Amino acid sequence: MDKAALSHEVAGSLLLLEEELRSFAVNAEAGIYRKAIHSLYFAAFNATCALLWSKGIRAESHDGAQSMLSLHFVKPGALPRDTLAKMNDLMARRHAADYKGAVTIGAEDVAGSMPWVLGFVAAALALVKKGGLKVDPSRAEEALDR
Repeated sequence: MDKAALSHEVAGSLLLLEEELRSFAVNAEAGIYRKAIHSLYFAAFNATCALLWSKGIRAESHDGAQSMLSLHFVKPGALPRDTLAKMNDLMARRHAADYKGAVTIGAEDVAGSMPWVLGFVAAALALVKKGGLKVDPSRAEEALDR
């Protein structure tokens, strides 16, 4: 895939990331914690996809994205070693939020996940910017700052 096509894919992931960050802010403010957890997970997932696309890697699944993230960014030391454990925990919270109505999801769940996700997204955006593709992450960065 050429650089223009990769830039297009990264830009698409960044758009989805931005929308999830905005959705998170609105849902957290409104006390809709299940949707806030959902949006935090998908913000992290779309940041992961942007990173992978920046290296020309297409993930076929959520688990595949995590495996590729580990192989190409965690093992080389670009991201912290606990990244996959944090991502797995967040995915489990998102599954509970989306599919298990009997499981309580509250403000403490959001407060427990938010700092890691925002830090991960910031690190991912910094790596995407270093990747050499022509992409503009400014809208995602603005959403992150809110």
